[in-house]
Amino acid sequence: MENFIYIMIITFSIIGWYICVKEIIYQILYKNIDIDEDIKCQLVVKNKEENIEVILRKVLYLQSKEIGFKTIEIIDEGSNDETYKILEKLHEEHPNIKIRKML
Repeated sequence: MENFIYIMIITFSIIGWYICVKEIIYQILYKNIDIDEDIKCQLVVKNKEENIEVILRKVLYLQSKEIGFKTIEIIDEGSNDETYKILEKLHEEHPNIKIRKML
């Protein structure tokens, strides 16, 4: 039993050091990068009412993690369903989402 406790302590120590070193490397490599304000994420959709909201929520999550883009632009290529109405609702909630409709 005593050996098991030592093994667990060593395992947690190794995991802790790994997380610490990984975070330091991330800070050095990625946090000092200047991000251009003009970078945007652009999505082209058509007839995606059943999953457009889920997709955009995932993109918004990535944006919140400082991936680098400030604006999300969605272009609706003439959907026949409720995709554009869903996009308008999401635009009201998130002003950084820009929507356009192509005819």
